[in-house]
Amino acid sequence: MYNPRWPHTFKVVGHQLDENGLPVTDANGDPVESELPIKCIEYDYAWNPKRGLDGEFVTKEIVDVPWGYRTSTGGIKESGEVSVADYKISCPMLLTDLPTGTEIIMKDYTRSFRARVIKLTTYNWGTNLWVDNIKN
Repeated sequence: MYNPRWPHTFKVVGHQLDENGLPVTDANGDPVESELPIKCIEYDYAWNPKRGLDGEFVTKEIVDVPWGYRTSTGGIKESGEVSVADYKISCPMLLTDLPTGTEIIMKDYTRSFRARVIKLTTYNWGTNLWVDNIKN
């Protein structure tokens, strides 16, 4: 379902691994990249996070993550540590396995570009990400 607050999508990319956990390479010896699924918490009909019988959140894997721009920022300050991020974006879901440094391919209305996750904050309605545009 289309939502104008989160009209864009991103995908997580990473190196393919073989059955031994080693990177798969092409004919030139370069690592082969692929889209990776990401876990997010499922919601019920009233938009409450679902919990299993064990009390843990119920998760599902998705490939396309909806997002929307929140700010264009030059930096983030965290207790004396300074990180640089080009954009702050919002996702309408609780993302559970998107560590700092993960590379993503972002698509908005006019372009597709690569970015790296700098910071992730999950709150009651979703997830905010600070990402840095990867420039060639």
